[in-house]
Amino acid sequence: MNAPGTRLHPPAEDGRYRDRMGAGVKGSLGSGRPSTRLPIRFLTATILVLATALTAIASGVPSYWNDEAATLRLARLPLDELLAFVQHKDAVHAIYGVSMHGWILLAGESEAATRAPSALAIGAAAAGLFVLLRELDRPRAAVSAVVVFVLLPRSTFNGVEARSSALVTALVVWAAVLAVRAAQEGRWWRWLALAIVAGAAVAVFLYAALVLPALVVLAVSAHRGARTAIRAVLAVITAGLLASPIALTAAGQGSQVGWLQTQPVNAWTVMVEPFFGSSWWLAALVIVLLAVGGAGAFRGARLLVLAAAAWILVPLVTLLTTTALVTPAFTPRYLSMSSPAVAILVALVLASWSRRMSVLVLVALVLAALPAFVGSRLPLGKPGGQDIRGVAHVLSEKAQPGDALLLGDKGTVSLRPRIALAAYPKAFAPLEDIALAEPYSTSGSYSDRLLDENAVLSRLQHEQRVWIVTPTGAEPSPDDAQITQAGFTRVSAQSIPTMTIALWARQ
Repeated sequence: MNAPGTRLHPPAEDGRYRDRMGAGVKGSLGSGRPSTRLPIRFLTATILVLATALTAIASGVPSYWNDEAATLRLARLPLDELLAFVQHKDAVHAIYGVSMHGWILLAGESEAATRAPSALAIGAAAAGLFVLLRELDRPRAAVSAVVVFVLLPRSTFNGVEARSSALVTALVVWAAVLAVRAAQEGRWWRWLALAIVAGAAVAVFLYAALVLPALVVLAVSAHRGARTAIRAVLAVITAGLLASPIALTAAGQGSQVGWLQTQPVNAWTVMVEPFFGSSWWLAALVIVLLAVGGAGAFRGARLLVLAAAAWILVPLVTLLTTTALVTPAFTPRYLSMSSPAVAILVALVLASWSRRMSVLVLVALVLAALPAFVGSRLPLGKPGGQDIRGVAHVLSEKAQPGDALLLGDKGTVSLRPRIALAAYPKAFAPLEDIALAEPYSTSGSYSDRLLDENAVLSRLQHEQRVWIVTPTGAEPSPDDAQITQAGFTRVSAQSIPTMTIALWARQ
């Protein structure tokens, strides 16, 4: 048994690997041996670059969708208006919104540009995961964990998504690295760095606070002792305090997550979708792997396994309990920040097996993950399979300046054609939005305030041509009969995935 205050040693497997590879390759970043620092830093940088590049492949191919349109609408606002907006709506995305505001000023609003920060964040998380397991003297597991994490469907999706999930994941991983380093070195500024990075994670996504207990366990796994535990607890409490201004502001905006009431909570959304998307075969393979190899692999890494389990289960159980007893709080993507913990558990099992067996299983995992990787990078790879970019493309090519525009705004919120206007505003700029009463920038929400049906019909009296976009099979509002009575005839109609674009002209 280790005496209190001593650093834990790795199990025999990693020790044998270290002996074979040599001390110069071990090179823990926190070891203080200058001769070993450069190679590990080089490996870390290489992982960052390769994981980012892999994640960014075809990132500009999928059309924007509802959630990304919300990011764009927030980020486009002038900075003073953005800060005023989040005071009464979406304070939880204030940090990400401000960062994306600056980013699109530099890089533009193309799909590849707006998703690039997320690809970089996945790369940073992968590099951090490598460093974390190296710090804990588990070099074989470090490499496997990187591969598993980068190819988990949740990671491959988040990496091509102009949302904050990838950023939060990266911040949580590096907070874990700092927790381990602070415990190993005991320096006050390490604990302060942990508090700042963990606080940033919580500020970007409030539910990241649910991962803070896992950081305490990680610190203790690196250096046992009551003093380490107390310092870790104080650091995560400080992290919560640093994020409290955003948390307090967001507390009064609970109505903005009313959409969670429609989110299903079942075995699929709890066990599969959070980390594996629609890849049930990959989920089954991972579950079997953990069931078969977990008992032996985890025996020599109890505290690390406990930390990984807390990383997954504390957020999951808390969100499910809140949903069951208080108010809807669960949706699968909220567990994105726990994806690295899944990779750690899988990697520990692989590292406990022979090299040949672990490589074979890792290849099987990669092959099982490939369909999700490819699918998330197709033109219709976003949820709902909606092609709102197609709407913008058709109208850019065929509409004439001054034509009227009527975009459907009924049905499932995330599938309404009007989202196209939020995602690709330049394509619609020459057209007259006859349903618009007040833009989102002054309405206090992500949605424009629209005129009622009678007011729209009144505006139609002054138009010669109107483009009407509706969900496939749905009636526009006003409906076809009302538009015909207003003196219009349908001239053409074109179908694109999930929507119909029709041109009506006055007789």
